[in-house]
Amino acid sequence: PEPQFKKYLFRQLKNTKFFQITGLGWVEVGLQVCRQGYNMLNLPSIDHPSLNYLHLDYNMNLKPVKTLTTKERKKSRFRNAFHLCQEILRLTKSIVDCHVQYRSGNVDAFQLADGLQFAFAHVGQLTGMYRYKYKLMKQIRQCKDLKHLIYYRFNTGAVEKGPGAGFWAPRPRVWLFFMRGIVPLLERWLSNLVARQFEGRNSKGVAKTVTKQRISFFLFDFYF
Repeated sequence: PEPQFKKYLFRQLKNTKFFQITGLGWVEVGLQVCRQGYNMLNLPSIDHPSLNYLHLDYNMNLKPVKTLTTKERKKSRFRNAFHLCQEILRLTKSIVDCHVQYRSGNVDAFQLADGLQFAFAHVGQLTGMYRYKYKLMKQIRQCKDLKHLIYYRFNTGAVEKGPGAGFWAPRPRVWLFFMRGIVPLLERWLSNLVARQFEGRNSKGVAKTVTKQRISFFLFDFYF
Protein backbone atom coordinates (compact mmCIF):
# COMPACT_ATOMS: atom_id res chain seq x y z
CA PRO A 1 0.00 0.00 0.00
CA GLU A 2 1.10 3.58 -0.64
CA PRO A 3 2.26 5.54 2.41
CA GLN A 4 -0.39 7.83 3.86
CA PHE A 5 0.80 11.39 4.36
CA LYS A 6 -0.83 13.50 7.03
CA LYS A 7 -2.72 16.42 5.51
CA TYR A 8 -2.55 19.82 7.18
CA LEU A 9 -5.64 21.86 6.35
CA PHE A 10 -4.15 25.23 7.28
CA ARG A 11 -1.05 24.64 5.16
CA GLN A 12 -3.20 23.70 2.18
CA LEU A 13 -5.37 26.78 2.64
CA LYS A 14 -2.25 28.94 2.98
CA ASN A 15 -1.07 27.78 -0.46
CA THR A 16 -4.21 29.16 -2.10
CA LYS A 17 -4.56 32.85 -2.95
CA PHE A 18 -7.78 33.22 -0.93
CA PHE A 19 -6.27 32.95 2.56
CA GLN A 20 -3.67 35.07 4.30
CA ILE A 21 -2.04 34.91 7.72
CA THR A 22 -1.81 37.93 9.95
CA GLY A 23 -0.29 38.41 13.39
CA LEU A 24 -1.48 40.48 16.35
CA GLY A 25 0.20 41.31 19.65
CA TRP A 26 -1.53 40.52 22.94
CA VAL A 27 -2.15 44.20 23.68
CA GLU A 28 -3.81 44.73 20.28
CA VAL A 29 -6.00 41.67 20.88
CA GLY A 30 -6.93 43.01 24.33
CA LEU A 31 -7.90 46.38 22.87
CA GLN A 32 -10.03 44.63 20.24
CA VAL A 33 -11.78 42.60 22.97
CA CYS A 34 -12.47 45.79 24.95
CA ARG A 35 -13.84 47.53 21.86
CA GLN A 36 -16.08 44.58 20.90
CA GLY A 37 -17.25 44.26 24.51
CA TYR A 38 -18.11 47.96 24.57
CA ASN A 39 -20.15 47.55 21.36
CA MET A 40 -21.89 44.49 22.82
CA LEU A 41 -22.85 46.31 26.04
CA ASN A 42 -24.09 49.25 23.99
CA LEU A 43 -26.54 47.02 22.08
CA PRO A 44 -29.45 47.22 24.60
CA SER A 45 -29.37 51.04 24.53
CA ILE A 46 -29.15 51.02 20.71
CA ASP A 47 -31.98 48.49 20.48
CA HIS A 48 -34.15 50.64 22.76
CA PRO A 49 -33.95 54.23 21.47
CA SER A 50 -35.95 55.25 24.54
CA LEU A 51 -32.90 54.44 26.74
CA ASN A 52 -31.01 57.54 25.61
CA TYR A 53 -30.73 58.71 29.23
CA LEU A 54 -28.08 56.01 29.97
CA HIS A 55 -24.47 56.50 28.92
CA LEU A 56 -21.84 53.73 28.75
CA ASP A 57 -18.28 55.05 29.01
CA TYR A 58 -15.12 53.24 27.87
CA ASN A 59 -14.46 51.94 31.40
CA MET A 60 -17.74 49.98 31.10
CA ASN A 61 -19.58 52.20 33.62
CA LEU A 62 -23.28 52.62 32.84
CA LYS A 63 -24.38 55.99 34.19
CA PRO A 64 -27.57 58.06 33.85
CA VAL A 65 -27.14 61.45 32.15
CA LYS A 66 -29.93 63.04 34.21
CA THR A 67 -32.01 62.39 37.31
CA LEU A 68 -34.25 59.49 36.36
CA THR A 69 -37.97 59.21 37.01
CA THR A 70 -39.34 56.03 38.56
CA LYS A 71 -40.49 54.69 35.17
CA GLU A 72 -37.06 55.40 33.63
CA ARG A 73 -35.34 53.68 36.56
CA LYS A 74 -37.48 50.59 36.01
CA LYS A 75 -36.71 50.58 32.27
CA SER A 76 -32.98 50.95 32.87
CA ARG A 77 -32.69 47.80 35.00
CA PHE A 78 -30.74 45.04 33.26
CA ARG A 79 -30.47 41.48 34.42
CA ASN A 80 -27.51 39.40 35.64
CA ALA A 81 -26.30 38.38 32.16
CA PHE A 82 -25.66 42.00 31.17
CA HIS A 83 -24.11 43.05 34.47
CA LEU A 84 -21.80 40.03 34.81
CA CYS A 85 -20.48 40.65 31.26
CA GLN A 86 -20.04 44.31 32.17
CA GLU A 87 -17.97 43.51 35.29
CA ILE A 88 -15.81 40.89 33.51
CA LEU A 89 -15.10 43.41 30.75
CA ARG A 90 -14.28 46.05 33.36
CA LEU A 91 -11.62 43.73 34.84
CA THR A 92 -10.30 42.98 31.32
CA LYS A 93 -10.14 46.71 30.59
CA SER A 94 -8.09 47.43 33.73
CA ILE A 95 -5.61 44.64 32.86
CA VAL A 96 -5.30 45.86 29.24
CA ASP A 97 -4.83 49.45 30.49
CA CYS A 98 -1.84 48.33 32.59
CA HIS A 99 -0.21 46.82 29.50
CA VAL A 100 -1.01 49.89 27.38
CA GLN A 101 0.68 52.12 29.97
CA TYR A 102 3.74 49.86 29.87
CA ARG A 103 3.74 49.79 26.05
CA SER A 104 3.48 53.61 25.99
CA GLY A 105 6.55 53.87 28.23
CA ASN A 106 4.74 55.54 31.13
CA VAL A 107 5.62 52.74 33.60
CA ASP A 108 8.51 50.29 33.86
CA ALA A 109 8.29 46.49 34.03
CA PHE A 110 8.24 46.38 37.84
CA GLN A 111 5.38 48.90 38.04
CA LEU A 112 3.49 46.85 35.44
CA ALA A 113 3.97 43.65 37.46
CA ASP A 114 2.93 45.41 40.68
CA GLY A 115 -0.14 46.91 39.00
CA LEU A 116 -1.17 43.49 37.67
CA GLN A 117 -0.79 41.81 41.04
CA PHE A 118 -2.81 44.62 42.65
CA ALA A 119 -5.58 44.31 40.03
CA PHE A 120 -5.86 40.53 40.39
CA ALA A 121 -5.70 40.73 44.21
CA HIS A 122 -8.43 43.39 44.51
CA VAL A 123 -11.09 42.24 42.04
CA GLY A 124 -13.70 42.65 44.78
CA GLN A 125 -12.91 46.38 45.10
CA LEU A 126 -12.23 47.17 41.43
CA THR A 127 -15.37 45.45 40.12
CA GLY A 128 -18.73 44.37 41.49
CA MET A 129 -18.72 40.87 39.99
CA TYR A 130 -19.70 39.22 43.29
CA ARG A 131 -23.06 41.06 43.18
CA TYR A 132 -24.18 39.01 40.19
CA LYS A 133 -22.48 35.67 40.93
CA TYR A 134 -21.84 35.45 44.65
CA LYS A 135 -19.98 32.15 44.40
CA LEU A 136 -16.92 33.94 43.00
CA MET A 137 -16.24 35.19 46.53
CA LYS A 138 -14.27 31.92 46.65
CA GLN A 139 -11.91 33.22 43.94
CA ILE A 140 -11.65 36.62 45.63
CA ARG A 141 -10.66 34.90 48.90
CA GLN A 142 -8.11 32.70 47.11
CA CYS A 143 -6.46 35.78 45.59
CA LYS A 144 -6.49 37.53 48.95
CA ASP A 145 -4.83 34.51 50.61
CA LEU A 146 -2.15 34.49 47.91
CA LYS A 147 -1.63 38.22 48.46
CA HIS A 148 -1.15 37.76 52.22
CA LEU A 149 1.22 34.85 51.62
CA ILE A 150 3.36 36.85 49.16
CA TYR A 151 3.38 39.96 51.37
CA TYR A 152 4.27 37.84 54.41
CA ARG A 153 7.37 36.50 52.61
CA PHE A 154 8.24 39.74 50.82
CA ASN A 155 7.69 42.45 53.45
CA THR A 156 10.26 41.15 55.93
CA GLY A 157 13.55 42.42 57.31
CA ALA A 158 14.75 45.74 55.94
CA VAL A 159 11.93 45.91 53.35
CA GLU A 160 9.15 46.11 55.97
CA LYS A 161 6.10 47.53 54.17
CA GLY A 162 7.80 47.66 50.82
CA PRO A 163 6.97 49.34 47.52
CA GLY A 164 4.98 46.27 46.42
CA ALA A 165 5.79 42.78 45.26
CA GLY A 166 5.67 42.37 41.50
CA PHE A 167 4.81 38.69 41.80
CA TRP A 168 1.48 38.25 40.02
CA ALA A 169 1.74 34.86 38.28
CA PRO A 170 -0.50 32.59 40.50
CA ARG A 171 -3.53 34.90 40.49
CA PRO A 172 -4.47 34.97 36.79
CA ARG A 173 -4.77 31.15 37.02
CA VAL A 174 -7.53 31.57 39.60
CA TRP A 175 -9.49 33.88 37.27
CA LEU A 176 -8.77 31.82 34.15
CA PHE A 177 -10.24 28.72 35.79
CA PHE A 178 -13.20 30.83 36.93
CA MET A 179 -13.73 32.03 33.34
CA ARG A 180 -13.63 28.44 32.06
CA GLY A 181 -16.42 27.56 34.47
CA ILE A 182 -18.53 30.69 33.99
CA VAL A 183 -18.59 30.60 30.15
CA PRO A 184 -21.34 27.90 29.86
CA LEU A 185 -23.48 29.76 32.41
CA LEU A 186 -23.01 33.06 30.58
CA GLU A 187 -23.84 31.35 27.28
CA ARG A 188 -27.13 30.14 28.74
CA TRP A 189 -27.97 33.51 30.28
CA LEU A 190 -27.15 35.41 27.10
CA SER A 191 -29.02 32.98 24.83
CA ASN A 192 -32.12 33.42 27.04
CA LEU A 193 -31.65 37.19 26.92
CA VAL A 194 -31.32 37.25 23.11
CA ALA A 195 -34.28 34.88 22.68
CA ARG A 196 -36.42 37.11 24.89
CA GLN A 197 -35.23 40.17 22.97
CA PHE A 198 -36.36 38.75 19.61
CA GLU A 199 -39.34 36.59 20.59
CA GLY A 200 -40.71 38.42 23.63
CA ARG A 201 -41.67 36.83 26.92
CA ASN A 202 -43.47 33.50 26.71
CA SER A 203 -46.11 34.39 29.30
CA LYS A 204 -49.03 34.22 26.83
CA GLY A 205 -49.09 30.41 26.59
CA VAL A 206 -48.95 29.79 30.35
CA ALA A 207 -52.26 29.47 32.22
CA LYS A 208 -52.61 31.94 35.06
CA THR A 209 -53.00 30.60 38.57
CA VAL A 210 -56.52 30.70 40.01
CA THR A 211 -56.62 33.19 42.86
CA LYS A 212 -59.48 34.52 44.99
CA GLN A 213 -59.23 37.91 43.37
CA ARG A 214 -59.50 36.47 39.85
CA ILE A 215 -62.49 34.28 40.84
CA SER A 216 -64.34 37.21 42.40
CA PHE A 217 -63.56 39.42 39.39
CA PHE A 218 -64.80 36.69 37.00
CA LEU A 219 -68.03 36.22 38.99
CA PHE A 220 -68.55 39.99 39.13
CA ASP A 221 -68.09 40.17 35.34
CA PHE A 222 -70.40 37.17 34.85
CA TYR A 223 -73.30 38.53 36.93
CA PHE A 224 -73.18 42.11 35.72
